[in-house]
Amino acid sequence: MTRTSWINLFFSRWRRRQRPFQYTPRLIRLFGIRLAERPCTVAYFLQKIFMRAHPGGRSASRTVWFPIVWLAGLPALSHVHTTAADSLYMVRIGNPAQADRLPRQIERAYACGARIIRINPGTYDLPATSGAGAAVFDLAGWRHAVLGAYHVTLIMHAIHSGTCFRLYHCKYITIEGPVISQTRLTFYQGKITRVQRTRAGISCVWRPATGYPFPNIHAGNFPESQFQVTNGKRILFNVVDRRTRRLRAGVPDLWGSMTPVGRRSFRLNFRIPRPEFRVGDWLVSRLGNWPHKVSLHDSRDCTLRDVTVERNGFAPIFEQGGGGNRMIGCRWVSGPKPAGAREKPLVTNEADGLHSYGADPGPDIERCVFRGVFLDDCIAIHGFFQTVVAAAGRNITIRYIRSRPWIDARLRVGEPIQISSKQGFFARARVIAISAKRHQTRVVTLDRRLSVPVGADVTNPGRCGQGYKVIDCRLGDTRARGMNLKGSNGIVVGNTIDGCGMSGISIGPEEIHWHEAGYCHNVIIERNTLIHNGKAGGDNAAVFVHGAVYGWQIPGAGAIGNSRIVVADNTFVSNLAGDIRVDWTRSGIIGGNKLVGPPSPAAPYWILVKHSGKIVIGRNNTVRPGANTRTRG
Repeated sequence: MTRTSWINLFFSRWRRRQRPFQYTPRLIRLFGIRLAERPCTVAYFLQKIFMRAHPGGRSASRTVWFPIVWLAGLPALSHVHTTAADSLYMVRIGNPAQADRLPRQIERAYACGARIIRINPGTYDLPATSGAGAAVFDLAGWRHAVLGAYHVTLIMHAIHSGTCFRLYHCKYITIEGPVISQTRLTFYQGKITRVQRTRAGISCVWRPATGYPFPNIHAGNFPESQFQVTNGKRILFNVVDRRTRRLRAGVPDLWGSMTPVGRRSFRLNFRIPRPEFRVGDWLVSRLGNWPHKVSLHDSRDCTLRDVTVERNGFAPIFEQGGGGNRMIGCRWVSGPKPAGAREKPLVTNEADGLHSYGADPGPDIERCVFRGVFLDDCIAIHGFFQTVVAAAGRNITIRYIRSRPWIDARLRVGEPIQISSKQGFFARARVIAISAKRHQTRVVTLDRRLSVPVGADVTNPGRCGQGYKVIDCRLGDTRARGMNLKGSNGIVVGNTIDGCGMSGISIGPEEIHWHEAGYCHNVIIERNTLIHNGKAGGDNAAVFVHGAVYGWQIPGAGAIGNSRIVVADNTFVSNLAGDIRVDWTRSGIIGGNKLVGPPSPAAPYWILVKHSGKIVIGRNNTVRPGANTRTRG
């Protein structure tokens, strides 16, 4: 039957029955597909024709039925499944040989009413884009859709400050199955070929690995590293053991100067008293922090399922604002060898793996795996502090940091505010008014009068990732923390955390450098296994509950702001900086934990409690205790 005949059939039955035309169930099974009226331009146009011809007719379901023969001419819907009832609204798109068309195909499929969009298997070299906020797939305002990409590899090119998938103000969106990689590596990797002592410390000859980035000695900012110090030309290195391919235990961050030696090597000078590495060990360093693989911007109730991210910079999965998002079965891996390389890559992430700030509620992270070396935290969940510059009665004036415009306490009228200072002040109130921003300051009116000291920090405790969950994940091998958690009402259950340079689980605020909030309440840490954490001696203990960190040091005085922290039924094995430390906490329970192996000389305790209130400790079991072992409180 021709296209004209189908349209005539529509109108003839419409006129005869005086009601909107629909196929019989038999015709639906054989020929039809249903499309939502509003997103589909063609459906919307024909429905308007029907309504104009018969104003009295109305479609109760607000849908139009079209024959698949007629729809075959639509480019965005050329692969429509109609073999089962659940295939309605589903399309298959994508051709690896025409990868540059994929973003447009996804946009058109969604615009035409498809809500289950499947990408055909294969490797897609995505079109290049650049610039702050740029995205290959910009899903703005999407609702109730599934983007399936199992057996699909997406490779990003020449993206500097953008992202692959940007979910902006989305709800109920699911992305499942893709491997997201990129061509550019974000780290240096090379071996030590010679070690010697100097008057200033230790020197070594470092040779970058073939196929990996090579420092450009002709660049004006040589050595070109994100963490260089301009005046001293210093660069941050971390040591990876030649046998285990993991970060070496007991070695902190190494800052050194770099000078060329020949065509393919460099001399590195470190001001350290003894060698922290041997010939054959690797030195790795950060190069750049781009891009995000998936960015969730003020999106809610979205799900990332079985997503694999490779060759990552800072935060391949990045969440800002929004809340209730889930990461299920996702994987962070180092990815394949670059072209011409003989060695496998060591580094998975140039910085944080999963980074969330300002979310309410915080993310739900389940059955995720973090493999390879991370040069910062595997998981970071937090809010932000802002500083009080004036206080009078119920009004306080807070300052915005001009150099860091993203730092926002996210105060809202009608929501709580938490105020703390390193002099010990701690209080909560409710915001009843906020003035307009003026000269980088705002006046906040509280519901009660408080003696707030100038210099205190304020945050919205409800927008620090409260309500997060981290369940059944495997992570570690990071120069920093496994989990850096600063939200309340959190659950950390059934995880394995192995080989963190600092603490495996860190709970509490950081005030001076990143201004990350805040103090935590009602956090349950249960049935986790923590092995060989505290390798670099930074931070403290495998599970570390602390007050505000000022300049990376625990202050001599501070607010006792944490409360109701439960550390129960966990297993601790040979952690180098102690097993459990609780500071600046009002109340908590430490019980039912299994402590394996003697404490190290650097931290000769299993459990340490300082500057805290009602901490109940009991029924913790020790295995293979050492002579220098004791519990201090």
